[in-house]
Amino acid sequence: MKKLIFNNNILIVKKSSIVQKHIKFNGKIIAGMYSNFWGNLEAIEIHLGKNCYVGGLIKCKKAIVGAYTRFNSINAEDVILLNKCKGNFVKGNNVIVGENSKINEIFAENLLLIGNSRLKRFEARKIVALKF
Repeated sequence: MKKLIFNNNILIVKKSSIVQKHIKFNGKIIAGMYSNFWGNLEAIEIHLGKNCYVGGLIKCKKAIVGAYTRFNSINAEDVILLNKCKGNFVKGNNVIVGENSKINEIFAENLLLIGNSRLKRFEARKIVALKF
């Protein structure tokens, strides 16, 4: 059964997949829910579904991380973390953190915090915090 599908510079990882190697792809990576990546992810754009796990480094221009996802570190220009994400390190120009997320360190130019989140350490030039 195929878990990885290539289509016009888009790599689709089916839901509940386990990928044990590093992935370096010149395009967009879209991962389904409950996918596990034990290695690094490198691409132009990375979209992770709900409740994924990434043990290595995520390196890209734009990263959208689904709710309840756990990751080690992200290095991207634009980062969107949806609700209840857990991670160690995020570095980017524009970072948006969803509600009830737990992140150890964030380094950003612009940081937007939505709702309550736990951040141990963060540095940013511009910080906006919203509470709904």
